[in-house]
Amino acid sequence: MATSLTPEQDRMMALTERITASFSIVGILFIILTYLFSSSFSKPINRLVFYASWGNLGLCIVALISVDGPDAGQNSPLCQFQAFMAQLFLGVDAYWAFCMAINIYLVFFRSYNTRQLRGLDHKYFIACYGLSLIPAIIYLFMETKDRGKIYGGAVLWCWVSRQWDFLRIAVLYVFMWVAVLIAVVIYIMAGRYVWKKRSALDGFLNPFNETPFINVLMTTEVTVTSQDRKPSLPYSQAREVNRSQDDDNYNAYSVNIEIGEPPRPQLPHRPSRPTVFRLPSVTRAVALSQENVESFLYARVAFLFFVALLITWVPSSVNRAYALAHPEHINFGLNFTSAFVFSIQGLLNCLVYMATSKSACRQLWAKMLGRKYDSPRRKEITTYGVGSDLEGQRSRQRLDSDATSVTNLTAR
Repeated sequence: MATSLTPEQDRMMALTERITASFSIVGILFIILTYLFSSSFSKPINRLVFYASWGNLGLCIVALISVDGPDAGQNSPLCQFQAFMAQLFLGVDAYWAFCMAINIYLVFFRSYNTRQLRGLDHKYFIACYGLSLIPAIIYLFMETKDRGKIYGGAVLWCWVSRQWDFLRIAVLYVFMWVAVLIAVVIYIMAGRYVWKKRSALDGFLNPFNETPFINVLMTTEVTVTSQDRKPSLPYSQAREVNRSQDDDNYNAYSVNIEIGEPPRPQLPHRPSRPTVFRLPSVTRAVALSQENVESFLYARVAFLFFVALLITWVPSSVNRAYALAHPEHINFGLNFTSAFVFSIQGLLNCLVYMATSKSACRQLWAKMLGRKYDSPRRKEITTYGVGSDLEGQRSRQRLDSDATSVTNLTAR
């Protein structure tokens, strides 16, 4: 087995890293720019992907430097900078995936809404980047006579040198895989929950379906009962009447509102004097399980992000296990695969971002072409009036299925 890579293999890995990293940078810039400047993209379900993109951007810089770092020498500023960036950003995606899994747990089992989740963002940001920043800074100044500096050549690029290889496992891979395993447990729990609600979540597992909950309408009935006020009396008589009414706990005017489940479907019948206010919603989930629709969509984005993470980290972990078992040998195939998946991570996250924001992408494309975009998923809602003055009248409203206001339509 080879103990080092040939110059041709080095060039092949460097070319692959730089090409895939270039595509990833384009995808990352698309995420950052659209999230910052387009309200159609700046949705809660895209927020954590936006935060994780900064880590992907840093890792792409490492991939663009590629083998130029090790070739410059261990003590060179370029090698030390590349190693610092690698240590800082390599584990960020795994930590963000773990934070997304925590959010899924809070949504499904602690009834958190998107506003409460947003309040956790600053804590997640500090934890994800702080966990990587602390060792990244410490490694810059650590050096021993036997092993030398921690940062040095690591086949693909400058990172933790082979003499300090155990630190890669102890400080990065252990934390990363503990986070992944906890996330797997949470997703299994959430998957069981979704399976139980599968009749209400038709289309949930289809990543290209942005509106999986629009097949069923819910009707909430509000019945209003009123009693006419008695004729007015002279002031002196009214005082006596009011006193007697207070004794009998009598209210001169009262309105009773009852909210209950809608009756079973019957043939349409319009009363001569309508007393029912009907409010249809647009989500299947609200209708059948009264869950937070936006939170369900958030869960799907988090799961897809997690799948993209596994695509990146499984080959790298296999390569790391092989290196521990055969410390004197280098497997070109495993190293080449690791270089490819690491540098393409930003592109994978961009694909997740675009797949779950199809309508926003169409709208952006139409705007770039100077065309008017009319979403095919906009639904009409009919509201019936209350009272005799509104008899037979209808007001029509347009409601976009992407609107985040649907999260508060649940009546518990």
